[in-house]
Amino acid sequence: MGQILAWIVCGGAGFWLGSHRLIPLWAIVVLVFLGAGLWCVGEWLERREGHGDDEG
Repeated sequence: MGQILAWIVCGGAGFWLGSHRLIPLWAIVVLVFLGAGLWCVGEWLERREGHGDDEG
């Protein structure tokens, strides 16, 4: 539920900033890809740590 709320808030903030021309579209796109990349790295690290607990 928290992840859905975060997507809604971040998406709404990006839409609001873009519609008021406070941040150019390319910067919003870069932030989206950066956020998605960091999220994937976090998920990968969590899964890697989880597999280490099962072995020991």
